[in-house]
Amino acid sequence: MNARFPHLYQEVATRLSEAIRAGSLKAGDRLPSVRQLSLQHQVSIATAMQAYRWLENQRLIEARPKSGYFVMARKMQLAEPAISSPPSAPAFVGVNRLVMEYLACSELPGVAPLGCATPGEALYPGEKLTRLITTIGRRHPELSARYAMSFGHSTLKAAIARRAVEFGCSLTPTDIVITNGCTEALNLALRAVAGPGDTIALESPTYFTLLQIIESLGMKALEIPTHPREGISLEALELATRVPGSVKAVMLVPNFSNPLGSLMPDTKKEALVRLLEQRGIPLIEDDIYGDAYFGSARPFVAKAWDRGGNVLLCSSFTKSLAPSFRVGWIAPGKFRERVEMLKFITSVATPELPQLAIAQFMVDGGYDHHLRKLRAAFARQVQRTAEAVVEYFPPGCRLTAPAGGFVLWVELPPKVDAVALFRAARDQHIALAPGPLFSSTGRYDNFIRLNCGHVWSTRLELALARVGEWVERLAEDVPDDARARTALSV
Repeated sequence: MNARFPHLYQEVATRLSEAIRAGSLKAGDRLPSVRQLSLQHQVSIATAMQAYRWLENQRLIEARPKSGYFVMARKMQLAEPAISSPPSAPAFVGVNRLVMEYLACSELPGVAPLGCATPGEALYPGEKLTRLITTIGRRHPELSARYAMSFGHSTLKAAIARRAVEFGCSLTPTDIVITNGCTEALNLALRAVAGPGDTIALESPTYFTLLQIIESLGMKALEIPTHPREGISLEALELATRVPGSVKAVMLVPNFSNPLGSLMPDTKKEALVRLLEQRGIPLIEDDIYGDAYFGSARPFVAKAWDRGGNVLLCSSFTKSLAPSFRVGWIAPGKFRERVEMLKFITSVATPELPQLAIAQFMVDGGYDHHLRKLRAAFARQVQRTAEAVVEYFPPGCRLTAPAGGFVLWVELPPKVDAVALFRAARDQHIALAPGPLFSSTGRYDNFIRLNCGHVWSTRLELALARVGEWVERLAEDVPDDARARTALSV
């Protein structure tokens, strides 16, 4: 026995802990089984087990049921961004031009996908869904030869209604309207409760598609201060809605908002619903990331506290299961008849074949199994991306620490122009999402959003390392866009 260690298990554990701290074993890496560890180090199974227990006590590794032992995430070392303080006046939106420039970047061949908030294709059960589509299409050829005049197939609506119990809602199939993705659901919801010139209150920063919808409908956006962990400030929202008619509707993402990843506590969700109900202001709730939680239980939606039908709950399967199917849904509460009419005149119906494939996948239990793997992948990828930011970005940066979803919001040093950084990085085939995308007034010009949806790779790590180098250079000076391209082309 080595004199340095009074017990053999400590020697084994120390070797592993040194590998973890040196970065040879990274967060999320799977460790050898107990039997494999005993063979590798020529110790008994009992000794190997003691080594793993010691590492667990040191919070360096964790045991996952039926999966084995894994390296735990290291504690991040960057402070989180402060609560936002946007302008208090409503404003017409003008983000479409920058959004389209940003979206074009994702189409570049070989681009490092740190921009658009889309998971990697390998994380989806594409083959299983394709087989389901084929089988259902063969059994029901009439689906491709008839008009679908309903507001969603009853089988899928029933599956969604059963699942709603998990996030605190008591829904029936007739409460649900199937849509072409969550974007259509949000569009229908907003058109159902507001019109041109009306003011819509949102989180700040907020998802740019919400701003695009508001812009396309000729409405105004009112950004409300938002905490990076707990979501929108209810105090600020209460103040903004005191004058009757000053705010026509509120659009929020209470569960793992994009780009902050914030999660509103249940007490705040209940208080939010009560406040808006008392003031007669509809709440449009986007829950597209609700299933992507990292903890032990799915968070409730705000609609769980809705008693009068004032909350229009929107979601879809585009982020969690099948992006190309474009199957979403809305539970519009007391606005259902209006939403159904708008759905019909907008797109008549949503194709039935993908609806039935998703419904079958849910009924068979495949969806729950898939989500467990997807959540674990997102948690690993978010942590690894955060660790890379900590390692490669310069002092002065700040970083969110979301408990779900797959995006990170990064505050850069004040001198860094995020749009110039985005354009220069794009020229080097690295996609980023610049902060001004997420504001109606062009704020957050020294912020970027990072996508963590793709499986971690050396390529992504190298891309983040390069971005970190560029941020450090730009933080030293304030170049214009042309100078930024030159500075970052090395």
